[in-house]
Parts: sequence; structure tokens; C-alpha cells
Amino acid sequence: MRSRKRKPRDGRVTVAPGRGEHGPGSDPASGACSWAVAKFASNSEKLAHTGAMRKISFAIRALLTALAILVMPGIAMAQTTAHDDDIAFVLDVLRTDYAGWETKVAGGREAEFEREVALARQRIADNPDARMWALGALLDWFGDDHLGLRSNIVSPPNPWAQDADSTPARNFTPPPGNEFAFRRLSADTVMLRVPTFHIEYFDAFEALLAEHHDTITSTPNLLIDLRGNNGGSDQMYARLMSYLYTRPIYQIGVELRDTPRNLAALQANVDSGEYPPEVHEFVQNVLDRAEASDSDFVPLSDGGFEIVTYPQVYEYPRRVGILAEGAGSSGDQFAIDARASRKVTLLGGPTAGVIDYSNVITAPAPSGDFELGWPMTRSMRLPQEPFDNVGVPPDVPFPAGGVADEIAWAQGWLESRAD
Repeated sequence: MRSRKRKPRDGRVTVAPGRGEHGPGSDPASGACSWAVAKFASNSEKLAHTGAMRKISFAIRALLTALAILVMPGIAMAQTTAHDDDIAFVLDVLRTDYAGWETKVAGGREAEFEREVALARQRIADNPDARMWALGALLDWFGDDHLGLRSNIVSPPNPWAQDADSTPARNFTPPPGNEFAFRRLSADTVMLRVPTFHIEYFDAFEALLAEHHDTITSTPNLLIDLRGNNGGSDQMYARLMSYLYTRPIYQIGVELRDTPRNLAALQANVDSGEYPPEVHEFVQNVLDRAEASDSDFVPLSDGGFEIVTYPQVYEYPRRVGILAEGAGSSGDQFAIDARASRKVTLLGGPTAGVIDYSNVITAPAPSGDFELGWPMTRSMRLPQEPFDNVGVPPDVPFPAGGVADEIAWAQGWLESRAD
């Protein structure tokens, strides 16, 4: 039986603001914020879940709570530096609270990680001014774009850039246009541009869909341009999904890594008194089950999955094409959910693949030099069906030689289909 949970001491943990459940600037799973180095530095525009705690993702963002920074004792150090407490803090969170730890070090990879730790220590000892780069490189080892640092420290150019993973990045150029937009492409096809699922755009997005509802539901083809969507909250796309819906959507749940730091973030949600009774009840249920559990992970829903239904199947649109290349976090989840529809075809390239670990929370380092953000939940699809660093594949990929106009190509594909 697992030892009982430690009670946190004074400290602070916040649910990452902004990026939403899945992306910068909206929910916890997004793990938003403009992260200075590490994964968030290069991916802040493509992410967005916190994938993840579907019912409460937007409700627990930007919360502050008293929480201890629990430092693991007795960590062997190759060399003592002025930044040892910060290093110990990062390692403790990774080992104790990060939802991806168990999966990421499986298969004998923990020894490989320890070598990365030793390298990070040596780099910080040799070049303390570049310590953010050293810690960022350590976090990069996990290959999780919801794990990262945020700092206002001015760092020199990365002295170890030449040592970074040289694996070519996916060749994706974000499309022009960062605004929600709706337009008619032809008599048979209309297009909706959805650049983000950040919850702060909820009212505006709902208004856009309401304005064009009659057109959407009387036109044979709907093309959704989701390319580069940086995620946010799954709450954002509920109405949009109603136009795609043909049969029940089975959503695989997530499970919380049951630790004092992670539970404190949920407890803050309950204690705030700012959220609807149903959110309070849901979170309290999770806390109660976590307290009674001796497991390291606790499902956020009793059954481990949810079945989402809508009251109506619209005759139109008859076909829905989704260009989803580079869409991350909640963008990934939208593509996953949309696959359930008989109307939907995913076109072009794969999504970003930032969805397996979600619901990002943050805590400050002992020095105050940076904040560490980590996902506290993991998908119950794992390990059988991972999407991180792979993405949701398209049903119909771009031609091998590429296309000059992706919108025109997708429109042509939709209009070539027979009813």
C-alpha cells in the first residue's frame, strides 16, 4: 500500500494561465504563458489542455494557492553550485508530480535521464548565466510540449544549440490569418477559419456560429481551417461539433497523478467559491476519490470515459473537411472527437500532437528565477494510442509534391465527392 499523502507546507502553485486546457492564454491543460526557453519557447504559438480535464479546464485557470515546494533530499551532485536548490526542485516535480514521468522513463530510460541530469548540472556549473538553456534542454528530453519553463531572466545565446536534437522538425508553415472568419467559397462550400480555442474568445465564436447558422445548415460542404490552432479549452468547440455530429462521441478520459502539489491545485478551485455548483461538485468528487485511493493515478471521471451526444443530426452540411495540420492540444482533441462523425474527413497533414499529458499547473523555483509548468493528468489512451509528437493523422494527406493552395485543394476534394 502506498504511503499516505504529505501535507503541503507554505508555498505557491498556480494553474497555468491562458493557453487553456491545451494552449497559451486560455486553460490549464494548455500550459500557456510565454515560456522563455525549453519547449514552450518554440511552441507557444502552436499549443493550447491542458487537453484534458474536460469539465473544469477553464474553471481552474489562473488560481493561486498555498503550496510547498517539496525538495527531494539526498540527490547526489556531481558539482555543488549556487543553483542546486532549483535543480532539486525541478527533479522533484518531475519525479513526484509530472503525469508523464512513469511513461517517459519506462523501458530502462531512467538511466538515460540521469545522464541528462548530470550533463545539465555540469553545464550550469560551467556557465551559470545560461542555466535556463541547460534546464530547458533537460526538459526537452521528455518530448512533451506541455512541460516547460517561464522566466524573465535575460540569457545569453544558447551555447549548446549545436548539441540539440537534430531531428528535422515537421515542415509546417502556419497559415495567414489569426482571426476567426467565415466565408463562402462556392455555391456548395463554405469555410470557417478557427485559429484558436482560447476560452476568452468563447462569446465571439458563439456569435459567429449563430450569425452563420442558417448558411452552414443549408450548404452541402463545410471546410474547417484549423491549421496552426494553438489550443485552449475543449468547451470552445461544443457548438461547432454539433454541425459535424452523426453518432455518439466516445471521449477517453484522463487520470490525475495523485500528489499533494497536484491536489492542492484542485483544492484551490473548490476553495475559491467562484465557479458553478456543478464544477465544485465535480472537483470535490475527484478530491474525495483521491483521498480514499492508494493508487498513484486517479481517473477524473468514474467510468474512465464519457459519451457525448447531441439532440440533432443536421442534414447539412453533408460533408465536412478539416484542415488540421499543426493544431495542438485542444486542436488535437477536436480532431480526435471529429473522427467519430460519418461526415468528417481530416485533410492535409497531421495535427501537432500535444495531447497525451495535460492540465498544466505552475510553481516557482526556490530562487524565484523561473516558474516550472507541468501537466498533472495523462490520457487513459496510453500507452496503446499515443498522439504526442505524432499527431492525429489525416484521412486524405496532401499529394506527395504538395499543393500551392491548400484551401483550394481541400475545396476541390470536397466538391468532387458524390452524395
